[in-house]
Amino acid sequence: MLLSFVAMAGGFALIFRGIEVIGCQTVSLSRSLTTCYSNDFGALPGPIAGGALITVGVVLFFVAMLRFATVR
Repeated sequence: MLLSFVAMAGGFALIFRGIEVIGCQTVSLSRSLTTCYSNDFGALPGPIAGGALITVGVVLFFVAMLRFATVR
């Protein structure tokens, strides 16, 4: 049950980080999850990286909710 709460919190954090990253020119993965660049130094364009983070966050959140709902 604790794992479900941690996964829901992680999914929630990924969603908000994805929203922040959308406004960046380019994004690179780093130790702090992502690094936002205002030039072409990053590996991925900001909207693509933001969309991917939001998608992973939503999937993780809802899978954790489903798992939490089935725990007895």
